[in-house]
Amino acid sequence: MNSKPEKLDYIPGLDGIRALAALLVISTHWPNNSLSLKFGWIGVNIFFVLSGFLITRILVNEKQRAFKQYLSNFFYKRALRIFPIYYLFIFSTTIIILLIYCFIPALSKDGSLIAGLNAIKYDLPFYLTYTYNIKLNLAPLFHFGDYSNDFFGHLWSLAIEEQFYIIFPFLVYFLDSKQLKKLVIAIIIICPLIRLWAALIGTHLVSNKYWLGELLYTNTFCQADALAAGALLALYPIKIKFPYRTFFVVMLIFLVTGLTCLYFLRQAGYFLVDGKSLGYDFPAFWFTETTSHFLINIRGFYQYSLVNLLAFFLIAPAVIKKPLFPAVLQSKPISYLGKISYGVYLFHYPIKAFFVMGGSFFGGWFKLTANPFIHISIFILYLFVVIMLAHFSYQYFERKIMMKYKPNNVGN
Repeated sequence: MNSKPEKLDYIPGLDGIRALAALLVISTHWPNNSLSLKFGWIGVNIFFVLSGFLITRILVNEKQRAFKQYLSNFFYKRALRIFPIYYLFIFSTTIIILLIYCFIPALSKDGSLIAGLNAIKYDLPFYLTYTYNIKLNLAPLFHFGDYSNDFFGHLWSLAIEEQFYIIFPFLVYFLDSKQLKKLVIAIIIICPLIRLWAALIGTHLVSNKYWLGELLYTNTFCQADALAAGALLALYPIKIKFPYRTFFVVMLIFLVTGLTCLYFLRQAGYFLVDGKSLGYDFPAFWFTETTSHFLINIRGFYQYSLVNLLAFFLIAPAVIKKPLFPAVLQSKPISYLGKISYGVYLFHYPIKAFFVMGGSFFGGWFKLTANPFIHISIFILYLFVVIMLAHFSYQYFERKIMMKYKPNNVGN
């Protein structure tokens, strides 16, 4: 088992889906409600399902190599693609925060900046080692401080992906095709059952229900069904006769379920559950928002699965060369945005924080953006800055590193 694997073909449409996922995440993090989509967090799960598909596809294709070549080739390529910009991002963001604190006295007491400084002081080791989600999960047990911030807080999702990259190659290599398929299906079944257990029993065992909700959202094993849904696409030949019909049926179920939950949550008095969430508000709150209706209280059991199912049927048509909405998702601007989406995801959060901090020079962020025209103009400027940063990062840093150190001879 030492032959050279086939070269995998490019799948049109996937870059467009990356772009969609990135824009959803950007929207959900925007501070002003008028331009924020509170269900935009589902973009992270779209990334997870997409990663599950792409990584499984690569690993299965590489499996014919000898184990040492298979493993070294995979980890070298992943490290080359992920690490340089990730650590540059952490380093540059840290430097900028310190410079602002030292040289702009007017912002030295800004709450967001102080949160960033505390994160650098206490949580930097977790960011550097891709274990920030584990820190969040174990916080009550080890009495870790809460240093939530708008600069590095989004790195938990990249930690999940990195942990998946560490574990899954071994499973793919040492399990045969039949065993691997059974494992993937088992994960897709077990993860919702874990969430059901948490809703029925777990909420009575812990006092901090928000932490329990966050645990299910940020823990690798609890998000494993999203990654497994993507893996399923790589392992099974999916034949969809009517891609659009299937997608829109799933979307309808997704919307009806969410809006039904939203209605009963509002009836129960949870008026802070934003209507723009479509009933899919931030999952960490799902166990704290209890009603007299059993099916609403266990929505953590099925809403995650619906999100993953929606992502599955968004991605699946592209896999069989019938991508949805090709005029949009395969257009050159959107495809390129998807190509640089890793940088977009990294940069969007701290750039937003810097914009909000800058608003203090104009009487405060919400006063500055009270005028809709000014608000929309600032949002467009923000998108431009984020995309340009990601563009320059990709063209003049990430791409150059990949070209210079590309593994021509690794594993061959």
